[in-house]
Amino acid sequence: MEQRTVQLELISAKDLKDDVNFFTKMSVYAVVSVLGCDHRSQQKTKTLAVRNCGTHPKWNNFPMNFTIDEYLAQQNRLALLFRLVCKRRLLGDKDIGQVVSPIKELFDAMADPSKCTMTFAAYQVVRKPSGKPKGELHFSYKFSDKVTVSPAAPPYAPLLYAPPPHPLLMYAQPPYVQRTYAQPPYAPPPYDPPLPPIAPPPHGYDYTPSAPPE
Repeated sequence: MEQRTVQLELISAKDLKDDVNFFTKMSVYAVVSVLGCDHRSQQKTKTLAVRNCGTHPKWNNFPMNFTIDEYLAQQNRLALLFRLVCKRRLLGDKDIGQVVSPIKELFDAMADPSKCTMTFAAYQVVRKPSGKPKGELHFSYKFSDKVTVSPAAPPYAPLLYAPPPHPLLMYAQPPYVQRTYAQPPYAPPPYDPPLPPIAPPPHGYDYTPSAPPE
């Protein structure tokens, strides 16, 4: 897979719509991202807000870099999205307009892609949500040479085997379970059988019971 790096320097904008703030001048920042790539690896860069700039913000060549897929770029499936946003404290930030610049268009517009020189570009800013052009965005750019990289592995590969347990689990103790034992029903101990009656001595023996001691 072949890739390039596109280096941008955001310069300024002019004649933006001025109906966002009614009492103070606008403070404007830009959010730049790559359209057409995998959303899980989407690249995005945000500039600082230019305070009280009104309709003519200047970012003074704010630098940013993006890595693009060469095949997708040559198929005209990638573009740079510039969102211009008004920073507001109380009412929340509000979009002013946007610019969509196809990367293939930028590459074809370079006089000599082999030279490492910055190329100036100017695009109309499209208002949101009306879609009408209002204002102009200025930036410069250049592309690096192509490099070949190995495709990245999918972030969530299916597991074909059960992973081994964590080493700390080897020292874990099993939960304590209090065992119960079945007891036989209580039975009282057996009584001794009664003794048989004492028979009198046989006939012919003199038997005189002794008198109790005094």
